[in-house]
Amino acid sequence: MRAWASNTARRRRRGIACIALLAAMVIAPCSLADDRYDENAVKAAFLYRFTGYVDWPRDALAGPNFTLAILDGDAVAGELTRLLPGHPIKNLPTQVRTVRSAKEAADAQLLYVGPAYAGDLAAVVVALANRPVLVITDRADALNSGSAINFMLVDRRVRFEISMPSVVRSRLWVQPPLLAVAARVRGIPRGDGARVVPGAPTRPQM
Repeated sequence: MRAWASNTARRRRRGIACIALLAAMVIAPCSLADDRYDENAVKAAFLYRFTGYVDWPRDALAGPNFTLAILDGDAVAGELTRLLPGHPIKNLPTQVRTVRSAKEAADAQLLYVGPAYAGDLAAVVVALANRPVLVITDRADALNSGSAINFMLVDRRVRFEISMPSVVRSRLWVQPPLLAVAARVRGIPRGDGARVVPGAPTRPQM
């Protein structure tokens, strides 16, 4: 009984810390040196915050929910389940869905592929080709496989890199404030005050 009570109290404290993290967090790099926040909670908060700086086409938001699909990232899925109740995205109720394949995420707005995924990331991207799904990964060199945003750890800080060609290929758009705090941006976009680069992607029609 005492062990059960201790575990319950620990989960409650983590839930309170996660909510505090979500409330305080913007999109700046977040340090893991603060023991109140573990890496999965920080990444879950980032996933939620990303959605405020990404534009989806109107037809992608016509359903009853905004769905965040999670592939091989159970710990992050658990943190999202604690974080998201009461936090709508794009004026839609949120739904966290654990999936076993990319095809199961075809009707989601966001897919997070966790570090435990051992499959072919490029195949995941191909399975969602031309669908407005923001693919976020957690593996070195994942942008080369076609993901839109990839997590990375730099000096114990959770950072991220962005591939604008992959974003635009999915009929999405990342707003300048998110680009400004990314560790790296591949394919600097033209427009919205960004620096013009020959051959860079332009904002698609929404």
